Amino acid sequence: MEKLKVGVIGIGPVGGIMAAHLEKAGHDVTIVDILKAHMDEIKKNGLSVTGVKDMNVKFPVKNICYGIDEISDKKIDYLFISVKASVLPQILPILKPVVKPGMTIIALQNGLDNEDLIADEFGKENTLRIVVNYAGNLIDNGKLRMSFFNAPNYIGMVDPAAEKKAKELAEVITAADLETDFTPEIKKYEWEKIILNAALSPVCALTRRTMKQMMEFKDTRALAEAILREGIEVAAANDVHFKPDFLEFCIGYLDKAGHHRTSMHVDIEKKNPTEISFINDKIVKYGKKKGIPTPYNSTIVSLIRGSELPEYIGA
Repeated sequence: MEKLKVGVIGIGPVGGIMAAHLEKAGHDVTIVDILKAHMDEIKKNGLSVTGVKDMNVKFPVKNICYGIDEISDKKIDYLFISVKASVLPQILPILKPVVKPGMTIIALQNGLDNEDLIADEFGKENTLRIVVNYAGNLIDNGKLRMSFFNAPNYIGMVDPAAEKKAKELAEVITAADLETDFTPEIKKYEWEKIILNAALSPVCALTRRTMKQMMEFKDTRALAEAILREGIEVAAANDVHFKPDFLEFCIGYLDKAGHHRTSMHVDIEKKNPTEISFINDKIVKYGKKKGIPTPYNSTIVSLIRGSELPEYIGA
């Protein structure tokens, strides 16, 4: 298979796992992250992935970058954006000077409609979206743990003009041992993923517990199911329809997640902004457009945003 020149911005669990697989498969991968200690460790000892997969991957030193501006002179064909969805609007202006004609940009993130922001900036014909069904955690600098992979991932395009690129990239990622299917209905899979994320990610963040713990405790399991039902109803009202057994599929998917700390859980612990605006709040807003009440998701949004407030330091 042809060797591709790939860039990955954001070497957290999702971006790092993708970068490691593509580099190991023989592609020319440039990685970018502002976490200096993390990148220093990767430069020194490689990027380690444990858990579901087990590998240590070395990247050429010239391909290890500490800022987006450092990729301006690199001839990248495919650029994966794997920063937090909440950061996406902030980095788009920084990306403008480094995105060259013919470069394809892929939204590799949680959330709904992220790729539309990218397409508005760089053109629909240059934008792809991938929905991954793996997850992990950054356990130390240069070290990622892959918690689960419920294959396949799905990749699609914003504009039919990019279909060929999406199909080719699906083959490339699959050949790199991350099974990925092309789909002409990428929005449907985005909805599927945010419905799944909405059900447990904020619940785990609020309780500081793992997905397995929340699915094994009957009260939070029932809460997750109620959030799922609400999301499915809103999706259907917006002409996104799933199979009749979709609720059972979702519960089974969440049951297989194991003792995974969700990214929102990590964000709350680190006092970082969460992706709530791109997940549960999307369900709330799409529900409002169709006149559908979303009390569970609305409550979750309020609680997470309350958790994001600075701590009160009284007299």
